[in-house]
Amino acid sequence: MEFTSIGELSPNQRPCKLKCRVSRLWVATNINTDIVCHLDMILLDSQGNDIWVQIPPLLMKIFQPLLKDQEVYTFSNFKVQSAPQEYRPIANDNIIICSGKTSVQQIPDVPRSIPTFKFTFMNAAQIKRNLNKIDILSDVVGQVQHVSERKTSCKGGRKTTRRHISLKLIEGDVVSVVVFGRLLPLLESFVNASGTASFVIVITSIRVTPFQGDCSLSSTSSTCLFSNIDIPEVNAFLNGNNENVAPVLLEEPSTPEVPIVTLAELQNLSLDMQNEDNVYSVEGKVVDLHPLWCYLSCPTCVYKAPEDQDTYHCTKCNKTTTIKAAKYRLRLEVVSDDTSPSFVMFENVGENFFGLPANQLFLENGGLKDSPPEIILKILGMTLKFHVKIKISMYTRSKPDFTVVKIDPDSIDDLPATLQKVASTQSIHSDIENSRSSSQISDPLCTAVKDTDGEKTPCTSLKRKQPIE
Repeated sequence: MEFTSIGELSPNQRPCKLKCRVSRLWVATNINTDIVCHLDMILLDSQGNDIWVQIPPLLMKIFQPLLKDQEVYTFSNFKVQSAPQEYRPIANDNIIICSGKTSVQQIPDVPRSIPTFKFTFMNAAQIKRNLNKIDILSDVVGQVQHVSERKTSCKGGRKTTRRHISLKLIEGDVVSVVVFGRLLPLLESFVNASGTASFVIVITSIRVTPFQGDCSLSSTSSTCLFSNIDIPEVNAFLNGNNENVAPVLLEEPSTPEVPIVTLAELQNLSLDMQNEDNVYSVEGKVVDLHPLWCYLSCPTCVYKAPEDQDTYHCTKCNKTTTIKAAKYRLRLEVVSDDTSPSFVMFENVGENFFGLPANQLFLENGGLKDSPPEIILKILGMTLKFHVKIKISMYTRSKPDFTVVKIDPDSIDDLPATLQKVASTQSIHSDIENSRSSSQISDPLCTAVKDTDGEKTPCTSLKRKQPIE
């Protein structure tokens, strides 16, 4: 059988045989749950055509030992179909799906005619044009100027770790790329291997999103990293007059230590406070939740939108709009040592903890502000370490509300199994590459959750309380 070119492939392709190089190979995982979805690769043929390939998870144990980056193979008995319309790592409209019948055989004598790499690099102008573009992901190449310290945060009940790479493009522009989780050991090995010399890195399958009025570049589950590879774009840096800046791999950041207090001490700190604002760490068990879990605001800021007006003017943004977005405002009752103050959690903390913005939950919950979705009710019974911000003015109230500014990631070890079980059965958390099946959200009024002792904690919070001011 003669070899077919990738460019000749089409959906419902008749049986054919390919001779291609594995240009990239990676395990695709659901970025929200870390569940393995499939084994992916990009194939290149002698004409420079490329195509995306997926191997289902049940077949990974068969194919993964056979495949290596940059090696050449023959492929036959596969299926060609239309590629997903969103988050494609390359521009080809087709994708190959392997099955148990697919045959893969390595070619010992590697043909030099088959290229090793193919990328679609963005310059600064193209990065701006690709803002919020989700059909095809793009690549960047640049000289590493700096690598930040590791930063850990909690999102959706799961710890995520990241580093920021300061990257100088060939035109001289400097951009920042956020690299997550599984890529960090490889990135750190590049830095350690470079010694005192700077190096050039290729980062594939980048997503461009808005952040604080600028473009934010971040890795995806399809991202691969390459250092100082032999391609013209990299050689332009290595052979040019670019600054020889040594990247710095910082240690874990030395953050100011947050004072640890008990709940009882927290309520009696006013006499000892020296500043207007203070942040303290306190541990407690969430035993109650106010049913009014969100409020409607301006979509751009946190200005509360009037509920009785369809069109309103946001004084903070200085604009008139008809759009209203839900924002978190969770009032929690936290107990420890017979003390039970109220903690209030707003949008930033709520989105990081539950893994999605309040507005998405609000829409999935049928637009109900006074009936918390099931995933929010799962916080009941959990013992967490809160960083709370307090002001002297709060103590003028009979029972002050303490604002939560952070939930300590070290206290969330038991959360993933709890929160992700809920998230995986609802269409409330959409992965940027992998769609999920959705199911009916159960009535939160009938929900009970298990606390850490295995006992059921009823949702007593669903009794009506006074509105949050």
